[in-house]
Amino acid sequence: MKNFLSVVAACLTAGALFVGCGDSPPTDQSTDQKSQSVAIGMIAGLNAGEQRFNDSLHSIGVFLPNQYVVYYDSLNAMQMGLEAGNVDEISLYESVADYLIARKPELVLTDAHKPKLKLIDNFCCAVKDDDKALLDDINGAIASMKDDGTLERLTKQYIDDVKDEPEAVEIAAIDGADTIKVAVTGDMPPLDLIRADGTPAGFNTAILAEIGKRLNRNIELVTIDSAARASALSSGRVDVIFWVRVPKVVDRVPFDYDRPEGVAISDQYFEDDVVHVAKK
Repeated sequence: MKNFLSVVAACLTAGALFVGCGDSPPTDQSTDQKSQSVAIGMIAGLNAGEQRFNDSLHSIGVFLPNQYVVYYDSLNAMQMGLEAGNVDEISLYESVADYLIARKPELVLTDAHKPKLKLIDNFCCAVKDDDKALLDDINGAIASMKDDGTLERLTKQYIDDVKDEPEAVEIAAIDGADTIKVAVTGDMPPLDLIRADGTPAGFNTAILAEIGKRLNRNIELVTIDSAARASALSSGRVDVIFWVRVPKVVDRVPFDYDRPEGVAISDQYFEDDVVHVAKK
């Protein structure tokens, strides 16, 4: 799981040899320093470019000088980068890491280059800044799901108790209702998953199905690579981005670090720790 070093919460994690669209290691390093660099794969953010992200992590002391992030646009591409040796570790959410490690015995949690600052991301959704009515509706649905225990129940069912493939989720079609087009990556089980046959599954889909029911709106899922989510929203291709990462600890990283201009962020509906995964 866990894709956003929450410090700052979609090409995910470099140089000419790397999979994805990562930058190369800082050019002011000596040859010896470069040989000791540690590349950490990460899902691309909504707004913070790879170089800006790296600069910020170093400026606030989260990363050591020899560590740098390489962005990837999907979890699958990031795993391929790790397997090929293009990155040394990958940054995931704990729920995603647990899911992968249970199915891939060659992977293991590692603290070797994990930041000293514990990183936790809040999961939110994003809408256009001028779509206040939709934002208020979504926030109202999230609040009611917290109050009546639905969020807790869905978290247990679709994350805590997942043993095999995440459950498929049926999103009800409501005759005559308006449709909300929602951008999802569909590539981060058990949090966010669209199966190969197009079936929605997992936690985020279950949350969206419940939001649609409470708002009396149809939910149309649009699968979009992580780095393309912001442009899909600004162009009107989608109405909502689901999910958006926001750092829980904001004393060192601003709440809106990864928020593009003109985008509003909803209330939080889930949180997860950031961990690092490596090959054994």
